[in-house]
Amino acid sequence: MDKSKHTILVVDDVVDNVTIVDMILRKEGYKVITANDGATAIKLAQTESIDLILLDIMMAELSGLEVCRHLKIEPQTASIPVIFLTASDDRKMLSLAYKVGGRDYIRKPFFKDELLARVHNSILLRDSEKHLESKIIEKTKDIAETQVEVMNILGGVAEGHSKETYAHVKRVTQFTYLLATLCDEISEEEAIFLRDASSLHDVGKISIRESILHKQGKLTNQEFKIMKKHVDFGVEMLEKSKLPLFQTAAIAAGQHHEKYDGSGYPKGLKGEKIHIYGRIVAIADVFDALSHKRAYKDSWSIEDVLGYMKDMSGKHFDPRLIDIFFKNIKDFLAICEIHNQEIEVNKKMHSTTKNKIMQWLSQYI
Repeated sequence: MDKSKHTILVVDDVVDNVTIVDMILRKEGYKVITANDGATAIKLAQTESIDLILLDIMMAELSGLEVCRHLKIEPQTASIPVIFLTASDDRKMLSLAYKVGGRDYIRKPFFKDELLARVHNSILLRDSEKHLESKIIEKTKDIAETQVEVMNILGGVAEGHSKETYAHVKRVTQFTYLLATLCDEISEEEAIFLRDASSLHDVGKISIRESILHKQGKLTNQEFKIMKKHVDFGVEMLEKSKLPLFQTAAIAAGQHHEKYDGSGYPKGLKGEKIHIYGRIVAIADVFDALSHKRAYKDSWSIEDVLGYMKDMSGKHFDPRLIDIFFKNIKDFLAICEIHNQEIEVNKKMHSTTKNKIMQWLSQYI
C-alpha cells in the first residue's frame, strides 16, 4: 500500500494531541491534514479528498459525536471512515460512537503501534470499499449501456423491417434529446433518458405485415387501421418491463401519434393530456419523416417541411414546443446536415468498394 497516496484528517481541540498524531502519521508516510474544532473538520472533509478521519470525541462547541453524525448524513462525506480518539471508558458513550457512524475507537493514551495498526487496517478496508464501489459503478454503467444498445437494436429492427434505415432511429433520438434539453421542465438526466427511450417509438411495427409496411403509395383505410395498431403492439411489448427506461419508451411509443388538437391516435388525447414525452417525440419523428425518403413517399424540401411544422402548431404539435423548435432551428438543421453528409460519405465508400471488387474480379474473368 502506497501510504503517500492516502490523506488522514486528524481532529482534536488539544493542539499537543494533534501534533503527536500528526508526527507519527507523517513519519509513517501518510499525508495529514489537521483541525482543532468540529466546524473546520466538517469543511475540510467536504473540500479535501480524505481517506480516514481520526476524531476526538470530547471537544468544545461541536463534539466528535456531533461532527461524525453530520458527516454521515451528508452523501458527499458519508463513506469516509471515522476512528474516534477518546480518553473516556464510558460504555454508553462508546456505544453511541458506533451508532453515529464510527468505525472504530482508540483509547487515550494510545500506543504508537496500536494507532498505526488501526489506521493501516482502516485504510486497507477503505481501499477495498473504493475498489468495490468502482466495480459496481462500472458494472452498472455496462448494464445501462447494454440496455440502451438493446433498445437501439430493437428500434432499428422495427425500422429495418419497414425498409427504413437505422439512421432514422438515430436522428429521432438526437432530435428528441435536443428538444428535451431546451425544455425548462426537463433535466439533463431526464433528457438523456428520453433520448435513449425514443429509439423504440415505433417498435410495434415489428408486428405489422410487410405488405403494408413496404407498400408504395397511400394505404387503404383498412390498411391504415392495421398500421395504427403498431402503437398498441409497441406499448404492449414495453409495458411488460418494470425497468424505468422501458416504461419511458412505452409512453413515447404510445403517445407520439397523438395530436395536440385531439385528432390523433390511439386515444385521441388532447393538449397537455398528452405526456410531454409524447409531444416531444411527435415533433422529432414527423420532422425526420418528412425530411427523408420513406417507403410511401419522397423526401420533402426543407422549406415545405418547416412550413408544415409551423402550420401544425396547435393542431398536430404543442405550440410551445414548436416555438422552441423554431427558435433553435439551426441546431436541428445542423443534425440533418451531419447525417446527410454521413449518407453521402457512405454512398461514396460503397461505390469505391464496389469498383475495387469489380477490378479485382476482372483479373480472373
